[in-house]
Order: sequence, then C-alpha cells, then structure tokens
Amino acid sequence: MDNQTVYKVKDSVDLFLSDERYIMAYYLNTRQRKSFKTNKEMILLIEQIDGSHTVQELKEYMADNHDIDSQSVDFVLLLMEKNRLITPIKVKENILSEDECNRYSRQINYFSEFLGSEEEGFYAQKKLMNTNILIFGCGAIGGDVATELVMAGVKNITLFDYDTVEYSDLARHMYYRNNYVGKSKVSALKEELQKIDCSVKVHTIDEGMKPNSDVEQYIRKADFVVNTLDEPYIGYTSSKISRCCIRYNIPHYIAGGFDAHLASTGELIIPHVTPCVECYAGYFKEKLKGWKPKEHPVQERYTEMGGLASMSLFSASFAATEIIKYIAGLVNISEEYKVRGELLFSDLSLTYLNVMKNDNCPVCGGDVL
Repeated sequence: MDNQTVYKVKDSVDLFLSDERYIMAYYLNTRQRKSFKTNKEMILLIEQIDGSHTVQELKEYMADNHDIDSQSVDFVLLLMEKNRLITPIKVKENILSEDECNRYSRQINYFSEFLGSEEEGFYAQKKLMNTNILIFGCGAIGGDVATELVMAGVKNITLFDYDTVEYSDLARHMYYRNNYVGKSKVSALKEELQKIDCSVKVHTIDEGMKPNSDVEQYIRKADFVVNTLDEPYIGYTSSKISRCCIRYNIPHYIAGGFDAHLASTGELIIPHVTPCVECYAGYFKEKLKGWKPKEHPVQERYTEMGGLASMSLFSASFAATEIIKYIAGLVNISEEYKVRGELLFSDLSLTYLNVMKNDNCPVCGGDVL
C-alpha cells in the first residue's frame, strides 16, 4: 500500500457502530447493507480517516497512540477499500476540469458506488462526455432521451428527423414550447439542449428515413446509436439501422414508447453479445405463427394513436439509464442487459419478453462477423 495515499470514507456510505462490536455500513446509492466485526482500535483508526491524513500518518498515529503495528493498519485499510467503504483521494484536474467536477459531482458520487473508487467515477463521467451519440427521431421518446443524456454530460450529439412540431406535441414532448410549433423538431430540440448545456455540440440532420436513405454515412461516425423513428414504421427503421450498426460493431438502443407499446422499455443491442433486431423478429415470427390481425373499421387512424407524457418519459428514462450504464461501464452488460419489457398502465407491472440471442441469426450469429 502506498504510504502517501490519502483516504476518505466514501460520500455515499454511512457508517455507524452497533453494540460496540459491529461496524454497520449502509450504501446510500445501492441501498445495500454490510456489517463488520470490529474492536476499539479499528474504530479509532476509522475516526482518523477523514481525507486529510496519508497512510503513513495513520500508521504513525496508531503506533504512537495505540501501539498498533503498520501491518494491522494496512490490513484494515485494504479491507475497507475492497468493500468500497473508503476511497483514495486523487488529483482530478487531469480527468475533469473543476467546473465539470462541480457540475457532475452527485452523478460521479453515484457512479463510484458501482465502480469502487471515486477516481473510477471521474473516468466514467469522462467516457460519457467523450461519446458521440446519434439519435434517430426527435419525438417524445427521442427528445427525452437526448435531454437526459445531455443532462448526464454527453457533449456530442447528432439529431435525425424530418418532422415539424405540431400543437398536439406539446402535451407529450417534454422539451417543446408554444413558440416551437411549426419549427423543425431537430432545430427546436437543439435549442433546448443548448439551454441545458451551452457547451454541447449538436449536429442536426433534417431528413426522413426512406428505403434509399444513406444512413450508413451517419452511423459510421457515431459511438452509440439510438433509434426512436416510427415512420414508416418502427420495425423497418430498426432493422435498417440495427443491421448497419452490427456491421460496424456499434452498440445501439431500439427505444420503446410507440403506438400500442407506449411504455415499453425497448432494448439495448450490443453486437454479438445481446439479441439483435433480427433475433427479436424471429422470436415474434414464432410466437405469432398463425395469427392474423383483424381489419380495423377506421382506416385513417395515424393521428389518433394515444399518448401520455409520463409514459413516454418512462420509456425514455429507462433507455437513458441503460445507455448510461453501458457507456460508463457501471455493470457487466454481457450478464445484466435487459430484453424488451412492457409496463402496463393499470397496475404498473413490468414484464419482460423471453428473447434469447440466436446463434444462427443471419445478422449477428456466431459465423457473421
């Protein structure tokens, strides 16, 4: 252990003594609890870990005042660090600026709970800030996802949409204002994002998705892609975008929150790790075998599809959380990714589909690289 390291108790951890024999740790961000058997000398050492003493100073204090050897001090400090109770204080200026540290301090605190140290939390924040994100669709879902990602620190974002803001959008699109009616969605959203963070770089593409659209030129420049385009329909746009992303090994998110799936979670797709869009298509093909939709008596009902801002926000927030977890490296995504789920309005139950990665998938299967 480096004797010049300075430790502090993590900001997200509460420590308290129980029955004079146990140190109880409560991890505020993850709501976990742990207990550690202790003694008087260990308690005296913990009282000195206040972010101002080096390891060497702690050893000298314990030796001079309590006749405790340096090996015992090392053992306790290593145990506490391993269990994410304490974190070394590092110089942050080489990772983030002082302004960035202040702006994202609470978020970095949250990240470090999952990563182990405060320093790793700063690097996780830096990853977000350095990621180029492309969002297809700037409606209720795409707009909310963009807003939450910029609030989280994403500094480079590209918006793709051809539509304009309509009056009915004001009831569902969290970022729209009355003065945006008639304005292109990409320009209206860009204006709002730059109000959140004047340093964010927003590139706009005022186009629609068509069979001959060359979206590959945009996808290849991105580090992460989000699809919320439901025109001409979500299955088509998702297939076109996902196939291209997998070709270039680009992670992407197919968002929920459309038509009959107003509060669906969507799905994170990591090429050759998670099920891809084609895997989902195969799943639905099998599940819906023999089913035929009944003809609806109302032919022109596109503008009559229901919507609720809070349900759109659920889908967008779920997507933003999964995207942040992946980019920042907060979890082992190959083990903890979620397949698509559906939130039911009546009882708020959330159920997930039983979709598995298809090793024989023509798009992401084992032999397709």
